[in-house]
Amino acid sequence: MTYFDRLLRLLLSSAREWRRLFIRHQFLRYVLIGIGNTVFSYGAYAALLFVGFEYRVASLLALVLGIAFSFTTQGTMVFRNATRITFVKFVVAWALLYLFNISLIALLMRASMSAYLAGAVATVPVTLVSYFVLKFAVFGRGKSNQSTK
Repeated sequence: MTYFDRLLRLLLSSAREWRRLFIRHQFLRYVLIGIGNTVFSYGAYAALLFVGFEYRVASLLALVLGIAFSFTTQGTMVFRNATRITFVKFVVAWALLYLFNISLIALLMRASMSAYLAGAVATVPVTLVSYFVLKFAVFGRGKSNQSTK
C-alpha cells in the first residue's frame, strides 16, 4: 500500500466519522449549520452597514434574511421539526433574540467598539443563548430532538 493509498483511506475514514458525528450529535449539527447561518447573516449585516444603513436597521434586515435562510436549515437538519407552528415560534424567538443582540451591540459600541466589530463579538453570546431557546422553546423536547449526546 502506497503512502497516497494510506492517506486516502485515512481521509475517507475521517469523513465517515465526521458524518456519523454530524448525524448523531445535535449540538455539533447546530454549531456546523450555525456557522453557515452566521456567515450569511453577518455578511448581510456588514453589507447593509457598508451601503449606509444604521446598525439597528442593518441588524433587523439581516435578521429577516437570516430567519428565512436558517429556519429551513435548523428546522430540518438540526432539530428535525420544521412545521408552520415551529416557524411562528422561531420568528417570535428571533424577535426577542434581536432585542438581545442590538442591546449587546449598543453596549459594545459604548465601549468604543465599531459597529462591525460589536456585531461580530455579539454573535458569540447570541448564538449560545439561541441554541437553548430554539432547542427548548421553539422545537421542543420531543423524540426527534433527543440525539444530543
